Amino acid sequence: MPSCVEFVKFRVKDGQQPAFLARRSAAIPAVRRAHPDLVGAPVLAEHADGSWTDVWIYRTPEAAERANAGAGEIPEFLAMAELLEDVRVEAASMPDAGAEPEGK
Repeated sequence: MPSCVEFVKFRVKDGQQPAFLARRSAAIPAVRRAHPDLVGAPVLAEHADGSWTDVWIYRTPEAAERANAGAGEIPEFLAMAELLEDVRVEAASMPDAGAEPEGK
């Protein structure tokens, strides 16, 4: 079954980049504890225009839906999210064969 990849695009509120980075580091393991089907959030990129893209990968689309539905119950996630604006999420599927083997 293909994994679900969420491309989260947003802006960090002015002057909040250090706080955002610290809170994101706390949010990822908190989400994983609540939703073990979170594979990881391996990519965070800041674009030249000041916008960001964060990539979150879940084992299945259903796991992503459960995590999104329960996000409001995870204080660490809410603390991170309050620093964001103009948030857009684009979900896509990643075929099993599309994943690079570990160790390469």
